[in-house]
Amino acid sequence: MEISDSSSNVMNADIIHHTHNHTEEEENSVYSAGMVPDMMWKIREDCERLMANYNESSEELYCPPTFDGWSCWNATPAGRISVAPCPYFITGFDPQRMAHKVCTEEGTWFRHPQSNLIWSNYTTCVDVEDLEMRQAIVNVYIAGYSVSLIALVVSLAILIGFRQSLKCTRIYIHRNLFASFIINNAMWLLWYKGVADQPEVLLDNRIGCKILHVLLHYFLVSNYFWMFCEGLYLHTVLVVAFLSENSIMKWFHLIGWALPAAVTATYAGVRASIPEETNHCWMEESRSTWILSGPVCLSMLTNAFFLVNIVRVLVTKLKAPNTTSYNAAPQGHRSSEAHRAEMLADGQRPDEADGRTNGHVPALSNSSGGGTSSHRTSTSLNGLRKAVRATLILLPLLGLHYVVMPFRPEAGAPGEIAYQIVSAIFTSFQGLCVAFLFCFCNGEVLKVLRKEIVRYAATRKVGLQNRRLILRSQQPMTTEL
Repeated sequence: MEISDSSSNVMNADIIHHTHNHTEEEENSVYSAGMVPDMMWKIREDCERLMANYNESSEELYCPPTFDGWSCWNATPAGRISVAPCPYFITGFDPQRMAHKVCTEEGTWFRHPQSNLIWSNYTTCVDVEDLEMRQAIVNVYIAGYSVSLIALVVSLAILIGFRQSLKCTRIYIHRNLFASFIINNAMWLLWYKGVADQPEVLLDNRIGCKILHVLLHYFLVSNYFWMFCEGLYLHTVLVVAFLSENSIMKWFHLIGWALPAAVTATYAGVRASIPEETNHCWMEESRSTWILSGPVCLSMLTNAFFLVNIVRVLVTKLKAPNTTSYNAAPQGHRSSEAHRAEMLADGQRPDEADGRTNGHVPALSNSSGGGTSSHRTSTSLNGLRKAVRATLILLPLLGLHYVVMPFRPEAGAPGEIAYQIVSAIFTSFQGLCVAFLFCFCNGEVLKVLRKEIVRYAATRKVGLQNRRLILRSQQPMTTEL
């Protein structure tokens, strides 16, 4: 399941442009700062041995062996072009392509006209079409997170502004989920614009961008865990007969805010202890990422179980009143759960079902008659439609679109670009979808908003009427003769 930084697989155009102007002097400073993986150190050591054993020929003019920071270039006759495979360890490079380096007629390596530094040409290593596509994917992420952020802020403002009218545990959970979405989306936008789009920030690799990386992943994990809380609460409401809602919120706060802090702190400590995984603001893939993705995968799989069981209960309870007659004792309990399930299928809050119906829905006895079979068929189809509707509504709330395609294809594999596009749309616009389904299209929220609009209109009408009366009373009195 993908939880790592999506920008690590979408190479930025500015970073590629930076590699076009790659020079030996730049890479020497990077090596001295300890910002390279072990594989590059080995390449450099092998090349230094080659340079130490090089004997300059007196018969023909050669450019000497050199190491430019990524590749080792052997001695090359003057006026020739030396070629080498593109580095396989550089993200965005195709190792099947060839880089080249020019040896001038004077027996010196070509220097870049702008910087006057010895230059290796890696421009041929970049698949420009692939680069443009990946940059477009980044733009989808930025657009989606921006739109979702606006919708979520408005939604959270509504839920907080009308908190006196919207008092229930589920709304409290929604508020925390929306808050985690807002911070997570804002952090991703800051990461894309402030780090991923800034090659010099990645190369400097300072503590600030690493802290941003850790905070980003904390709120990312927190967002997943609040989705888990949504699924756990909904499942508990439908399955458990009695629930202490005051105590359950304390547990949800621990799961949604405290547990991600412990998981992220463990991840940060382990990754910081592995020197080769501390480069480029931790943007690259890491073996320690499973410390984050393991609990997230578990929460998503648990939510998938919750969804299956919720739909099972929903279908069972919708069918229950039409299958057999009930005794007086179990009738109230069973019909109450059926009504609770029906409310879920209709997009309403199931936790208020008992309060609205006093735990009673009229049960239908099993009677014989000409219309019984057609009535059952109609009811069955209606129940199926409601089950499908409830499933589609719950998918974005529980984050289960990640389970549909949990594993990202390898870079360059068939379908990898299609996966990236679909993942970018689902991931970045999830907040927008949740805001619409559970705030803007929520029946109770709309009811409160309509009531507030009517109250405001009535108050404004009374105010206008009073103003007219005051104006009339201030007009001078005239007497007709």
